Amino acid sequence: MLVRVFRLTDKTSNAFLKIAVWLTNGLLDQVTVLRFSIATILNFMVNSVVGITKRSVQMSQQAQRQAAKAVSVTDERRRVMAQRATSIVARTTPVTGIEITASSSRERVIEDPLLRQNRILSTFTVVLMVSLIAIVFWATNRDDNSGSSFVGALPQNTPNPATEVSLPTPEPPTVAPPIVFSDWQGTLVFSVREAGQEDLFVLQRGDEQPRRITNSPADDRDPAWSPDGRAIAFVSKRDGPWELYIMDVVTRRITRMTSTTHFVGAPTWSPDGAFLAFEGYNPETGGLDIYIMPIDRSTPPQPITTNPGPDFSPSWEPSQGRKIAYTSIRNGTQDIYILNLDNPNEFDAENITNTPTIHEDHAAWSPDGTRIAYSARVDGVEGVYVRVLGDPNSEQIVGRGAMPTWEPINGTSIFYSQQFQSQRSTISGGFPGRFGTSGNAVIVNGIVADLDWTASETQIPAVIADYPPVPPIVDVQPDADGLYRLALLQGVKVEGDTTGVAYLNERVYPSFNALRLAVLEKTGWDFLANLESTFWSLDRQPEIGHPRESWHYAGRAFAFNREYAFEAREPTVVVVREDRDLGVYWRVYVRVSAQVQNGLLGEPLRAIPWDLLSRGSGDVAAYNEGGKLSTTVPSGYYIDFTQLAADYGWYPIPSDRSWRVNTPGLLFWVFVNTDNLTWRDAMRELYTEAELQRFLNDDIDPSDVSLPNVEGTDTELNEISTDEPDTQTDEEVPDNPRPSTPEA
Repeated sequence: MLVRVFRLTDKTSNAFLKIAVWLTNGLLDQVTVLRFSIATILNFMVNSVVGITKRSVQMSQQAQRQAAKAVSVTDERRRVMAQRATSIVARTTPVTGIEITASSSRERVIEDPLLRQNRILSTFTVVLMVSLIAIVFWATNRDDNSGSSFVGALPQNTPNPATEVSLPTPEPPTVAPPIVFSDWQGTLVFSVREAGQEDLFVLQRGDEQPRRITNSPADDRDPAWSPDGRAIAFVSKRDGPWELYIMDVVTRRITRMTSTTHFVGAPTWSPDGAFLAFEGYNPETGGLDIYIMPIDRSTPPQPITTNPGPDFSPSWEPSQGRKIAYTSIRNGTQDIYILNLDNPNEFDAENITNTPTIHEDHAAWSPDGTRIAYSARVDGVEGVYVRVLGDPNSEQIVGRGAMPTWEPINGTSIFYSQQFQSQRSTISGGFPGRFGTSGNAVIVNGIVADLDWTASETQIPAVIADYPPVPPIVDVQPDADGLYRLALLQGVKVEGDTTGVAYLNERVYPSFNALRLAVLEKTGWDFLANLESTFWSLDRQPEIGHPRESWHYAGRAFAFNREYAFEAREPTVVVVREDRDLGVYWRVYVRVSAQVQNGLLGEPLRAIPWDLLSRGSGDVAAYNEGGKLSTTVPSGYYIDFTQLAADYGWYPIPSDRSWRVNTPGLLFWVFVNTDNLTWRDAMRELYTEAELQRFLNDDIDPSDVSLPNVEGTDTELNEISTDEPDTQTDEEVPDNPRPSTPEA
């Protein structure tokens, strides 16, 4: 009886909560609509008042002129009438004996024109007020289910181009003529990350799609044109660690420029083509610094920055060649600095952005060296900006995207890229001083990065990719009832489950296994061998702050050990906060094994981590905000686990709104593979509609729900042996220890 009462009370509470949420959302929608209606009405009223005032002044002046004229006419008429009255008195008194005075004669009264104008204005005011009241009632009571229609200063593109969102697009201040793609010259070079592989591509006038120009089994990226457009500097792992190379685009000859185990990247040419500047890992500072080396390799690379924080993404000024712009992280802020080579003291470098709450990157000089374009994320939206040097108030937004590059002759336009969650990108064109794209864009399958533009149009033959797709394609068929089974993850332990074994939907099992092997290859240890959770049975309740419709129930989610991110020094996992359109996300970086912390694997960090431990440090502001930006960037080498997981179809989920006060709501440790399914459709892969409905109604009794079968057996999940699974996967994954972490 108590159980039934509890269930009834729980369902009633849920019903009241849902009603409250529905009413709150409805109220917010009405408030939003009312806000825009009031703004429109106020604008209309201001314009109306200005117009009425102007018209009133004109009418008043005209009325005054008419009144003066009427008074003059009236006085003249009175004088004439008085003369007539005197004459009549003189003629009639002797005859009749009746005295007629001027006051006894009736005069015609002329109405004052001001009274007529006042009546017209009063009538117009009444009509205006009635119209405004009617507009308010119409705006606040119309049937509008679209929610808030507010769009910020930037156009709100959909994260997935295949998903249509009904949002209005604001008009740009000026309409840029669509000439960037229809009438442009030169050649774009950039890298594309496709199927987990990075290669170089070019795009020229007349190309419908980019053409691949490298096809090494290792990654090639960070391309930069030489000033004459004859060569491309880039970095690659084709010889093991990241090294700097130069490719002659005519002869296709590739020359290796560096020989070091430490990371190098992001090359940029001096205007005379005699030197290269690039970012490189400095063992003495424990982070990235800017280096310069001659093309003839007559002297080894020399660092020009030694700041304890990372210095990266250099860009050499193309006009005089005496300045280098770069990104620097200092004291928990990320800004763009300019170092004068005539005074190469980094303490005298000029901070040209100086925005503590906004992180800028990817500086690019205009051809004349007077302006710099860069990318920055503002209010969750990444945009391209242009700033005139020497004018701190000259910042203007060009469009939504990142990694800009200038038209190399006159600097009249800018190309930039924009990434979507579906691992697709666009290359768009914009104009400095004008917001919005040119109206043309090239859609690329893959992640476009590091664009560079040359005026040369040398024809470069394309090469064909010959590496296999990622993840592997596996044809999995459902059973006679249309249901799929669970796959047992061999060699994977689940610390948060009493059975200690891990399961996933058999349709995503191959992609998880491929991801696990890729992480092992790139970190040197089996990061995904010990998980916090995978598949959840229907009788399991989520933690506070976890979604009720969790993808764990569908066998399409895994969670790694969250404690990795709460280590005090050299943490195994570093998380970086990313405010996006749809919420707060976290980019996860995993530290490579101690045995390969010499540059053979991973890369140095280029982002400011979120200090999770600061919430319990006694800092009131950090406690209220769920942490704060770290003042330092950990040294050593890491991999971008979020990007690697996305290569195999696994994506992070946004934090719960309560994450600042509720640590489980952070959810940075959870990754899902939806295959573009809705949650309900994904659940229908494992359960019947009746079982799913009972779950949604909180009417679950494990004894009357047929749990999914495990792949390769006909045994139900609750009958699986809880013995420790084999420590080797089907692919013979070794059990490497995670990186050692010093004690705090």
